[in-house]
Amino acid sequence: MAGGTFDKTVGKVRPGTYVNFKDTTQESIKGAARGIALIPLINTDYGPAGEMITLTGAAPDAASAKLGYSVYDSDAAGNMLLIREAFKNAATVIVYICTEGTKAASGTGGGLTATAKYKGTRGNALSYSVAANPVDGYDVEVYLDGSKVEAYEGISDASALADSNYITFDESGSTGLTAVAGVALTGGTSGTTANADITAFLEAADNVKFNTMACPFDESALLAAVKTKVKYMRENEGKKVQAVVANMTSPDYEGIINVTNSYELDSGPLTAVQATAFVAGMTAGATYTESNTYRTVEGAVAVVDAKSHEEAVAAINAGEFFFSVSEQGAVMVEYDINSLITFADGKGESYRKNRVLRVLDAFHDSLVLNFPPNKYDNNTTGWDIMEGVGRSILKLYYEAGAIDGVDYDNDFLVDRENSAGDRTYFDVGIQPVDSAEKLFFTVATR
Repeated sequence: MAGGTFDKTVGKVRPGTYVNFKDTTQESIKGAARGIALIPLINTDYGPAGEMITLTGAAPDAASAKLGYSVYDSDAAGNMLLIREAFKNAATVIVYICTEGTKAASGTGGGLTATAKYKGTRGNALSYSVAANPVDGYDVEVYLDGSKVEAYEGISDASALADSNYITFDESGSTGLTAVAGVALTGGTSGTTANADITAFLEAADNVKFNTMACPFDESALLAAVKTKVKYMRENEGKKVQAVVANMTSPDYEGIINVTNSYELDSGPLTAVQATAFVAGMTAGATYTESNTYRTVEGAVAVVDAKSHEEAVAAINAGEFFFSVSEQGAVMVEYDINSLITFADGKGESYRKNRVLRVLDAFHDSLVLNFPPNKYDNNTTGWDIMEGVGRSILKLYYEAGAIDGVDYDNDFLVDRENSAGDRTYFDVGIQPVDSAEKLFFTVATR
């Protein structure tokens, strides 16, 4: 945590509590709702490539049959870890499997030919058994990593297994089902994610609603593509999203959060690339009336690549998002900022603050929702109605604590002189509320 004394004319770069002591003994006479994270899964060993899979905090394992894992499992690529980190704050996590395996696991026995639903080495962890049912037919059980995931009782042929979420079954002979203790599927092979697969993910992101995208890769060409995509979505499509990247060189854009260190869990340290999932979930889950500055990282036990005071100041000035240790020893977010460091074209320094940006983005979305084309007449009556709607929006944000200094008579007006035909122009003014993150005290001793 930063601290020390302060100079009013200079201020401070890092958030913290600063205290000046002043001896006045001799001077006495002379005498201040969101929540969706999007994650591409890299180098997966199972699942349907090119599909957006929606997971919710209420049922995070609802798609375990497609992923091949519970989100509480460990997989070789570490993708389940990313999902868990995002869910620490996000209400919904949408994942996209970038790469399809090259071959599906298969096996034969008990009168059945079985093939894993999806390609990849995880299919090699599937097995099944066939046992005679005491009453009639056969019982078929499907296992993943030795744990039973499906059971069918009293069936007579493979058609009854058509709804299996893990294995595609066909009858392998004319004799029908026969008892078999266990058949393991083998031969599944995985693929490797290529740049083209990431590019396909970025294109697919256009078709899904999300707040923040995690980018768990560090190739500079791909990160540049992410910035281009997010900038296009924000400025050309009106989709006010952000992306979280790691160790990108000078992104300098409010739509990009640039993570430059990480933290350690009981299970081991995370890289900055992996930490993008936590930051994406946390950013998506934050409302427009809260900041993530000094937010504690659940489950973290240490900071990886901690920054010195001088390094922290330089990192903030460079638009970096990083983790520090609080006075109580907890791992925390140092400063909830994005990567914007060039303040021009109407973007002041407040645009680097993610809380402020969430207010602006949410206000934008409210305007889009409440002022669709062809809802109001473009005349005096319609203008009066639209100004009334606008004042209601201002009131909503003011009462939520998102904006301040509202002038209801002048902060939402139709430009009646220039509005005509099918074009309506508005003059709107808002003052977003930021959090008190740099506190300066002058303490007089007597």
